[in-house]
Amino acid sequence: MNEDIEKFFLERGCLIEGKAIEEIERRGGLDYIRKNENRINFSSRVFAVSDLPSVNEFSIVKEFHLDGFPGISDNFIDLFKSRYNILHSRLNERSKNHFFTPVSKLRRDSGQVFASGMVSDYSESKKGYGILEIEDETSSIKVILPKTYKETIIKDEVIGVAGQFSKDGTAIFAENIYRPEASKEPGLSGTSVKVMVVSDIHVGSKNFLEDSFLSMVDYVNTQGISFVIMNGDLVDGIGVYPDQESDLAINDINLQYRKLADLTSRFNSNVRVIIIPGNHDIVYPTEPQNPLPREINSMFPSNVMSLSNPVWVEIGGRIFLLYHGTSIFDFLEAIPGTTMNDTDKIMIEMLKRGHLAPEYGKNLSFIPLKSDYYVIDPVPDVLITGHVHSHSVTTHKGILAINASTFQEQTNYQKMMNFNPKPAIGTVVDTRDLSSFLVKF
Repeated sequence: MNEDIEKFFLERGCLIEGKAIEEIERRGGLDYIRKNENRINFSSRVFAVSDLPSVNEFSIVKEFHLDGFPGISDNFIDLFKSRYNILHSRLNERSKNHFFTPVSKLRRDSGQVFASGMVSDYSESKKGYGILEIEDETSSIKVILPKTYKETIIKDEVIGVAGQFSKDGTAIFAENIYRPEASKEPGLSGTSVKVMVVSDIHVGSKNFLEDSFLSMVDYVNTQGISFVIMNGDLVDGIGVYPDQESDLAINDINLQYRKLADLTSRFNSNVRVIIIPGNHDIVYPTEPQNPLPREINSMFPSNVMSLSNPVWVEIGGRIFLLYHGTSIFDFLEAIPGTTMNDTDKIMIEMLKRGHLAPEYGKNLSFIPLKSDYYVIDPVPDVLITGHVHSHSVTTHKGILAINASTFQEQTNYQKMMNFNPKPAIGTVVDTRDLSSFLVKF
């Protein structure tokens, strides 16, 4: 990858510093450079980090592409290794009083122990004690939780454990559990940019709320909104679930996107619209997902930008992490008592674990990658999800978390599930102080 980036700059007549290469790789490698090429000045003899696009403008911070960043692996081992290494490092960065040691490097003859590992198994004893097994790349150890510990443990999450070794050194009696939480120091940005956040448009469905969507467009055009984020499920798609045809007003997926393109053309040309795919869109079902195909992108006006799911972007000096949210159902199954109205709690659980989708093999199917793209790195100022047609706004450790509203009214399936969606609500974010307010359309 380094050589490809160097070659790219050499072909444009300049050398590039090593630190600039590292930063480009962090932002998505060659895919990032190609997306932002028209905003980069190649006239410097030696290209430095400072020559990359300013943080006070819009830029793509990190974007996935199946043929590019971060690269496909032959198996899932690379993905889990990278997850553990990144989150182990974050545990130690967050810790003020101790250093967490990988399981394979523990000294079994010591009393007090601070260990980190990935949860490979969880059960409860007959006496009500939680029993974990945590592992790193080569070793594992049992962890006995105190009866007083009531938080949910999710398989494949990375945790830190503080406790005492058992007499035979085969287990740790835990006193505290630590997590690699994503957090940000609160502060003001030098730029005030207003961003409208919506999701799950579902153009093509008989239940699509077109009048409400057009009211949102009018609001954006007249109230000084600079960016619109549309966070997946842009259209209803074809064959996404059994007998979907009976729920469709538009039975051709190309026509669904043409309709969406027509609707987005009504935004003022100076409004930038960011769209990402969801599980109803014309992309493969495994994640991460590419941006929409080129032939679909060509339908949209030039102020509409199609990006991957998930994607990190920077607007007005703030990092926004956009994720459609398929893993929300994994969290709902893992955390007792939660419902689709608890998306605020689910997003906090993501941030606590530093990961969008810790558990492997549930509702979300992953592509095997050379590094785990779902680690929350870099840490965003704003996390945005959608998918479940609910709506919530919360904050956690300095991070604003939004589960964005839909533009589809209640479907027959949702009636069967006794779920009442919260449609046609826009969330407006001001990048200066991360304040937000709701607008009902």
